[in-house]
Amino acid sequence: MALLITCGEKRAACGQTAAASTQQSCQALAAAATAAREAGKPDQALEDYTRAVAVRPDWAEGWWYLGTMRYDRDHYSEAIPPLRKLVQLSPDLGSAWSFLGLSEFETKDYGNALEHLERAQSLGNGDDPELGRVSTYHLALLHIRNSEFDRATTILLPASGENQVPPQIKSALGLALLRIPLLPGEVDPSHDALIQAAGEAAAVAVQGKSSDALKALVDEHPKIPWLHYAYGLALANTGQTSEALAAQREEAVISPQSALPRIQISSLELSLHESQEALRASQEAVSLAPDSSSAHQALAKALEVAGKHQQAEQEARTAASLAPEKPRVDAKIASLYAISSAGESKAAAPVENADNWNQAMADYSAGHYAQAIAALKTWVERKPSDGTAWAVMGLSEFELRDYDNALIHLQRGQQLGVAASPQAVELAKYRLAILVNRKGQFEMATDLLAPLAGQEPLADEIQFALGAALLRIPSLPDQIDASKHSLVERSGDITQLLLASKYDLAFLKLQKLIEQYPTTPFLHYAYGTALDSLSQYDEAKTQMRAEIQTSPHSALPWTRLASIALRQHLPDDALPAAQKAVQLAPDSADAHYVLGRTWMESGETQNAIAELELASRLSPASPEIHFALARAYTKADQPEKANQERAAFARLNALAEQQRAQHGDQSYRGAHDAANSSILGGTTNAPATSSPQ
Repeated sequence: MALLITCGEKRAACGQTAAASTQQSCQALAAAATAAREAGKPDQALEDYTRAVAVRPDWAEGWWYLGTMRYDRDHYSEAIPPLRKLVQLSPDLGSAWSFLGLSEFETKDYGNALEHLERAQSLGNGDDPELGRVSTYHLALLHIRNSEFDRATTILLPASGENQVPPQIKSALGLALLRIPLLPGEVDPSHDALIQAAGEAAAVAVQGKSSDALKALVDEHPKIPWLHYAYGLALANTGQTSEALAAQREEAVISPQSALPRIQISSLELSLHESQEALRASQEAVSLAPDSSSAHQALAKALEVAGKHQQAEQEARTAASLAPEKPRVDAKIASLYAISSAGESKAAAPVENADNWNQAMADYSAGHYAQAIAALKTWVERKPSDGTAWAVMGLSEFELRDYDNALIHLQRGQQLGVAASPQAVELAKYRLAILVNRKGQFEMATDLLAPLAGQEPLADEIQFALGAALLRIPSLPDQIDASKHSLVERSGDITQLLLASKYDLAFLKLQKLIEQYPTTPFLHYAYGTALDSLSQYDEAKTQMRAEIQTSPHSALPWTRLASIALRQHLPDDALPAAQKAVQLAPDSADAHYVLGRTWMESGETQNAIAELELASRLSPASPEIHFALARAYTKADQPEKANQERAAFARLNALAEQQRAQHGDQSYRGAHDAANSSILGGTTNAPATSSPQ
């Protein structure tokens, strides 16, 4: 970080006219603070930094560490004073404004947090993409809280990637689409699945890719406010005017007090040359929202088309005088989604809180799952970091077949940590794994199940679930056709052997299974992947070609063929396979990553950069993609971009090693000393990862 200087590097940092003893004192305290911080002694470091800035109050680096170290320890109120001093000394340092705004957010000083995170957004966060991501996320939440939903969506979309949207971003996008003026922690957990589904649909629809996900949501929840509105906007963006008009009319019925669907109806009616209908809709909009600039603009356009030019000019002037519009918080929508106990006293006695927990556990044990969920909602409102409570809520929802909410809450419990008996922890992980598998995340399901393999009392269930993951069957175990049970069980047995590195026995069983089920999808792929892991490349490629015959529409065997060819240093062989993978799966980060690496090995650096940049947009949190991009930019003689990608790799790789992705909160906890970040050379081989090599 360019700001960070030591007292000894510039006399100005400790004062040009200071006495020699003061200068030496400042230097000694700075050195002691740095040594304590680097030795992992934060208490001593904070004490030394406090003494150092008392000697030299204009020492920016000291204030930086006082603020960020307290932030890292969740001491947000204590972090605010030094961070305020820091932004006074360095007003153009975006990262300082980010930490200040994030600290204020955590202390619920939302007004200042919004102002300071906006300032950070305008200045940027330098070479710290993780801080930028967290800052942007919280800024969007504050706009949502203020009912500035379009602004929030605009901020969030660049952070969402184009493929796997992070859960927190997905939730925020969902809040914006459903126009819910609440922070995530204020939302009743029973709505989590709907909000996440809305966020996922929003990420796709706003990018103009497809409105299918929104259509499915509308069909599933036909009376939920603002779904028809969002669906109508998506249809209009793709030129489906009549269908969009029908959706907005539905929204006008569901949201009779809102001007927004009527503004859209007016615009769509004008597109269909129905000027009288447009005029009627815009007049209704103005009647509902007389201080809305957009409503008066819509009326002005309708009047102009109707030939009422003088009235149109008057409405246009009114619209101009009202801009910019002030957002309105819809209390009805807020109450619809808020935690039911939001109006109760937050000063509940500890005994009452304990009673809630005891009641929840008693209800869960008795099979009264709905009652358990109700009690747990009250509990997690007060203790949102209790992973055990979220896990029990998820288990209860699973029993009630509310699988989408069960998945979200079991994941949250896993991220926060479950303190329960080994059997209960095993059950929670097993249920989470089969729900993840149901969503088509087969590798993640296998990773969750692998440590549980062979453990009683769920040994048989875990083996079956591993088989479903190997065969890539996106169903819960009880939803798999009975005729496939033997195949799935045997596949699970093979998976357990592979996990135990018993390859000879696993391969024999795989060969027999393939002989018996030669056209079953993904058996050849599983066999080839195992062979690939043992560097038996020719045999692995044979199995991948067999899989291509069985699964002609899957990109997986093509991607694996390309990655094998790259390991054999055969880029000419890798190229057609990688191109085919991209053709079959244009939204696959792995496919674009392998194609980018293939172009790089072929000496086509610009083509490599184009593919790797696309892969990075599809999967922005992938360390190996940033690493490959750093190599490509180095070869293209773009050192600034190469350094940015190396910094991103160093950050994300460290986060991956610490399993940062497993934490449910969005607090930024990375290292804040740029000097500690490792810089990798452009020719260094990429580290081993789960993506194709």
